[in-house]
Amino acid sequence: MSLTIEEGIRLLQTSGAKITSQRIAIMQALEGRTDHPSAEQIYSELKPLYPKLSIATIYSTAQLLAQASLMRTLSIDDKKVYFDSATEPHGHFMCRSCRKIVDVPVDIESIYHFAPSGDIANVDYTEVFHYGTCTDCAEKKKQ
Repeated sequence: MSLTIEEGIRLLQTSGAKITSQRIAIMQALEGRTDHPSAEQIYSELKPLYPKLSIATIYSTAQLLAQASLMRTLSIDDKKVYFDSATEPHGHFMCRSCRKIVDVPVDIESIYHFAPSGDIANVDYTEVFHYGTCTDCAEKKKQ
């Protein structure tokens, strides 16, 4: 499942948030993307078209969409927040050289489902992050 504009508009209306051209543009910029743009990347893409756009609007819109499970925010990097419009269970890989992020399939049964024990009453959310070197950076290093 991925973010759709219609679902985003419905969510914004239900939450009492204003439906603005900027918010719709943010949802359009995220819809169907397979890369994992940062807030700064979305901002730089939309700022020429929406001069009054603020980075705060991007974060607040993303927060509303993430709370409704229409997208995910990734804390894979301690310097930036990245967005993911794919909401089905999967993990992520980040290249330590170029910072590229790609989706990684996960074994749902072993990663997301386990019997809580000891200090754990229940699990609400799981993140799977892998770090290493992508093939492009590995090739460059060989040369």
